[in-house]
Amino acid sequence: MALVVEPDHLVVVLGSNASDCLAVIKDCGADIVFNPFWECGLGGSIRLGVERAEEEGADAVLLLLADQPWLDSQVIRSFLDRAKGQTNLIIAARYQGVLGAPMMFGSDWFPQLKKLEGDHGARSLVPKETGVVEVIDWSEGAIDVDTPEDATSLYCSQIFRDL
Repeated sequence: MALVVEPDHLVVVLGSNASDCLAVIKDCGADIVFNPFWECGLGGSIRLGVERAEEEGADAVLLLLADQPWLDSQVIRSFLDRAKGQTNLIIAARYQGVLGAPMMFGSDWFPQLKKLEGDHGARSLVPKETGVVEVIDWSEGAIDVDTPEDATSLYCSQIFRDL
């Protein structure tokens, strides 16, 4: 889906179940990075992705999570349209009163992103004052799929939504 918006460069960081994921995405044109330390948390995956983006000369990174089922090209495009080469920017989605993924960081933030460790995601870098951060309201971002039960619940709610 991220390829639909034709990004300059798409980096996909794989961790748990990498071989299963690779079988699905290997021919999509993404730059695939393996995180051998995925069990240490999200921080390492962000670090590896940012390092690869830096190697490619990126002026920003858009952090997307695979567990947000309602993420679509329209949401991704809204982030890319706002970026416009600003290296000091932070753009975050807002849902249920919190700022979270997707999040876009200009390259001025790369050093801080590369210092993330453990389960500390990029949210920890976002200033509390939303005046410093551009916000994209996206209520569907609150829905994520982390367990088989979440997937079943989502599937059932979608059936009732379509009735």
